[in-house]
Amino acid sequence: MTDTVSTKFEPKYYFANEEENRSRLWNDKSWCTIAEANVSFNLEAFWKVVERWTNEVHLVIPPIERVEIINDIENKTYDSTHDECLARIDPIRSINRKLIPKRKNKDDELEELVEYYIDENLNESRVVYTPILANSKELLHENIPFYYPKVTSFSYVYKECGQRTSSNDDSEIDYQSQIFIEIIPLLQSFEITDKMQLFKKLYKWCQNTSMGYEKRIHHDLLVPKELYKKTYQRLKNKYATDLVRNWTEKTDPIKFVFEDIAIASWLISIWELERVEQKSSILQSFIDLGCGNGLLTFILSSEGYIGFGIDSRKRKIWDVFIEKGAKLIEGTIQPNLITYPSIDWIIGNHADELVPWIPIISSKSSSSTKFMVIPCCFYSLSGSKYTFPNKTITSGRYKAYQEYIEDIIKKCGFITEIDWLRIPSTKNVVLVGRKRVDNSKSKLKFLR
Repeated sequence: MTDTVSTKFEPKYYFANEEENRSRLWNDKSWCTIAEANVSFNLEAFWKVVERWTNEVHLVIPPIERVEIINDIENKTYDSTHDECLARIDPIRSINRKLIPKRKNKDDELEELVEYYIDENLNESRVVYTPILANSKELLHENIPFYYPKVTSFSYVYKECGQRTSSNDDSEIDYQSQIFIEIIPLLQSFEITDKMQLFKKLYKWCQNTSMGYEKRIHHDLLVPKELYKKTYQRLKNKYATDLVRNWTEKTDPIKFVFEDIAIASWLISIWELERVEQKSSILQSFIDLGCGNGLLTFILSSEGYIGFGIDSRKRKIWDVFIEKGAKLIEGTIQPNLITYPSIDWIIGNHADELVPWIPIISSKSSSSTKFMVIPCCFYSLSGSKYTFPNKTITSGRYKAYQEYIEDIIKKCGFITEIDWLRIPSTKNVVLVGRKRVDNSKSKLKFLR
């Protein structure tokens, strides 16, 4: 059995002490080391993380929306060895990419050269990032976007320092390698910023990769990430500022505004995909059951979708939304009696007591009625709190309640589809019913 012994992350930072000059000449350029740490993960983990960061830069620099790869060239004839350590070597791969910011009306795009190197003389592997400014601008602090490090180039370096094998039977391996962040400063004095505080993230990602870590939650299962992000950015720019500024409820506008913009973005994206599949230009109709503050109904209506929200209690902010064209109705809902045969989609956005009923209402409404529900509080079909009868809870109460709703969905004849929404809530599972096992048969015998 062979294990990798985890090394505690104990970095050394050199930018805090100007007297401790950690500079060296590499590839004909002077590089300053600003951080280093011993690590136990191997080179393969390092390159896997580098590759992912190359293609998904938003994971590292949050203000970036996405990256466009302009060209990607592999040097198949490179020689990673050279006679002297200071001699020039060529990259094994050169990637020219464009960083696209989220705030397109405020932040500039930035072209960047990403180069992969292997230096066998120094036993080092590195990735080098160099900004390329448009219109031949001089490489100065003020010409580099705020989201990017204010440097001429910066680099992540992995140095293999040999490995030590213990003498016991388990043959544990400790790679005893190092990682560095090195920079080529601008002509001005270098000022460390949070944009360069990526060292711990690099270590954590590499360590998790070497241990075979996999995310428990996978977003973007039903809606492509790029489509969602594009829709979210558009809706946020269009609605967020005004909604937050004029919020009349006592609840936190930051939480509700951005969460419902995210949910609306997901819905609009999935509806767009549905129209493409059906070769239709007609926008879907909807009803938002238990609509609460009515914000989701307002956003969808403002985007041209025909529908309305209904809730047992009117909210103060409804007047604002109704004045702008949203249809919001105060009324009691009898879920065992109502149907909506002319509605395309029934929405249950944290609809509490109505959540378990929405698949049933959809099934009874028409053969083409679809639904989405975001389970939140635990309610049963009786309207009382769900108490998890005769159920062994092994993965948490929320997961157990989700399984309860999924069982209802199945009995209603739907195929359950699941996605995880990008909202600031731990209860971010959305259950979707848009495909049916058998449209010709009622599956509601369990209600009798």
